[in-house]
Order: sequence, then structure tokens, then C-alpha cells
Amino acid sequence: MYNGQIIKQLLVEKNIQNKELLSYLGTEANSSLSQIVNGNPTVKRLEKVADFFGVSMDVFFEREKPFKAYPSTHGDNEQQYKEKIALLERLLEEKDKRILLLEQMNQLINSGENRTNSGQTK
Repeated sequence: MYNGQIIKQLLVEKNIQNKELLSYLGTEANSSLSQIVNGNPTVKRLEKVADFFGVSMDVFFEREKPFKAYPSTHGDNEQQYKEKIALLERLLEEKDKRILLLEQMNQLINSGENRTNSGQTK
């Protein structure tokens, strides 16, 4: 949510007078500053304010709810990931065993066909 009071804080922290900011924005009346601080300034105007202070626009906004990291990116699920990785590794081992068995069966079939074929040619 927009917090225009941050503009006032920045003015105090940087020891800048209101009129300097208003001059940069191309306006002179203190009521204009009040509108920016207490109202909902346009994005264009807020961008100019951010440029004046050398900050990004998100400085003027506060989250209503605290940021909470997406659970799947946090360490809480590390054990689940380890278990899934172990399962995938076991599945890969099983796949490799099946491939080896199929290759052996294929060799046996091919060697049997060769014997049969060599016996017929004589």
C-alpha cells in the first residue's frame, strides 16, 4: 500500500526543503506536496519523486501482509526432495538392470538364430 509519509521522511533524512522537491516536480504550492504525500499520486509523478531522491518507486509502498516465501523453495521440504531424489535414483537403477537383461536376451536370441541359420546352410 502506498505510504506517502516516506517522502517526508526522505526530505528530513536528506535535509532537503519541500520547495526543492516541488521545484524539481515543476510545481510551487505546498498543497501539491500534501496531495502527493496524502493522496494517490500518478505513476509518472511518483517516478519523478523517486528519481529526485535516487530511490526506486517501490520504496513508497508497504506490503499489507508480510512476505512469505513460497514453501517449495524453503528448507522445510528438503527431506521430501531427498526422498524423491532417492526414489528416482532407484528407478534409474531398475531401468538400467532391465536394459541389461533385455540386451542379454537379445544376444541369446541372435546367437540361437545364427546357429539355426548355420545349420540350414550345410
